[in-house]
Amino acid sequence: MVLRLATGKFKGKVLSSSDTAKELRPTQAVVREAIISSFRSLFLSENMDPYCSFEDLEVLDLYSGSGSMGFEFLSNGVKKVNFIEYDPKCLKLLKTNMLSMKLEDQVEIYRGELPRVLKNFSSRKKNEIDLVFFDPPFKLSVEQYLVTLKAVLESGLTKPKALFLMEYKNKELETQLLSGFSGELEIVKTKNYGDCFLIWAQKK
Repeated sequence: MVLRLATGKFKGKVLSSSDTAKELRPTQAVVREAIISSFRSLFLSENMDPYCSFEDLEVLDLYSGSGSMGFEFLSNGVKKVNFIEYDPKCLKLLKTNMLSMKLEDQVEIYRGELPRVLKNFSSRKKNEIDLVFFDPPFKLSVEQYLVTLKAVLESGLTKPKALFLMEYKNKELETQLLSGFSGELEIVKTKNYGDCFLIWAQKK
């Protein structure tokens, strides 16, 4: 599987990937490109205050896999990405891709199972995260997805007006996200690309 960055200064860069890495399912290039384009549009809106550009963002990439979306963000100028992954093969891919683009100063890689790892991670990153990207593996149930999202919101990791980008395949999840977290997250935009659904949200 050839996995290339779709946008930014590293556009066309081939990322190390592997079909043998457990549950590896990178975000498709067309979706990654649409995500970047949507963020550029959203940054023009006053509703995204205090964020004005990618340079403002420190990102938390959950269930990172090979890190395709996280590296897409780095290619477009975010100041830092924190990858959280459990699978050793995926962790190796993350490190390989980081080193190949010389991004050691902008990347931190953590191994751990979600949501349990958030407790240790939050002690290092209290109120530092500007954007949470959440694209879990297929096998994660709706209930597990909601538990992890709740853990992120309760962890103290995110800034007061942090952004959330949630990718998922199960349409049932959208209803529960919209109803279950309406007191904590303001939905900015929803979009689907084939069977891939996306929600952009901002912490209230």
